[in-house]
Amino acid sequence: MFIIRLSGRMKLSRTRLLLLFMLTCLWLTPPLLNASSEFSRPITTQTLGEVGFFPVHSAPASTVSLNDTRVSAEINGVIQEITVRAGEEVDAGTVLARLDCEEHTLALQQARALSQAARANAEFSDFQLQRAQQLARSQALSAEVLNERDAQAKRNRAEVSRLQAAERTAQRRVNRCEIRAPFTAVVIERVGSVGELAQAGTVIARILDLQELEVSGNIQQQDLPTLVSSGAIRFVADGEVYPVDIRAELPMVDERLRSVTVRFRFTEHRARPGQVGRIEWVSHQIHAPADLLVRRNDRLGVFSVADGEARFIPLEGIREGQPPPLNLPIDTPLIIDGRFALRDGDSVRIVPR
Repeated sequence: MFIIRLSGRMKLSRTRLLLLFMLTCLWLTPPLLNASSEFSRPITTQTLGEVGFFPVHSAPASTVSLNDTRVSAEINGVIQEITVRAGEEVDAGTVLARLDCEEHTLALQQARALSQAARANAEFSDFQLQRAQQLARSQALSAEVLNERDAQAKRNRAEVSRLQAAERTAQRRVNRCEIRAPFTAVVIERVGSVGELAQAGTVIARILDLQELEVSGNIQQQDLPTLVSSGAIRFVADGEVYPVDIRAELPMVDERLRSVTVRFRFTEHRARPGQVGRIEWVSHQIHAPADLLVRRNDRLGVFSVADGEARFIPLEGIREGQPPPLNLPIDTPLIIDGRFALRDGDSVRIVPR
């Protein structure tokens, strides 16, 4: 009897243990069903349109004049007068200086006199030729004399042409006694002095063109594509904004700065020559903040979310610390918080920020 009772108690204990185990499994079952939600990583997101921006690029630049001219005397003569001073603006054709012109004026008078005499001789030789031709037709003059009169008339006409050229040359020398500005400019420096003997090539004044102006900018190589594709470029100097556009890109790279010189032309009002500032342009492509970049498998990119999973978007040609350009729709959700621990394909859930 004792043995039979003992086995019955053991069966009863086993039954109780089985029921307790089943109740425990039923109690643990709901958490197991929701395990996937508990292991989803919490994240916050914002669309590209909310966090993105169009960055403004800039590069050092300065205004340059295409004509920085040292105006020189073209003839020999003593400087009688210099009519301008440094800082004055002059129009094209304005007299900058005058030379003593008496010697050249006398040479012009002499050339005119010789030219007049030559014309008189030519007229007389033409008259003689016409008379000889009349006599030759009536056989009152030999052919030899006729040919001599014809040659003389040609020589006299040639002499007239030579002396007329000499007269024009003398007139040009007289005109050059007044040294004039070749273009609208500002006087940078007055070099000559009154009383000095100027020879051909002696610098009288230095002037700077105020009309033919350009902007020269040093653009980094990696910024050239955004500059070329930009729709609005401006030169900013001393708080003033001057719209410009690209005229030319020099086909060389500065070995030290790794930059390319680009020339711009003013499209509206102009800055002053020599003014230093910066070229600014707005990128046509939207960029994301640089701190959204993460590195996965030695590649930089950003995280987005789709169908409850993190999606790593690798970006090519991106440098760490610089805002990356994104060729994505502006409503693309970008992961903001929680991105550092994510891997591509991780289950995520969006929580309020």
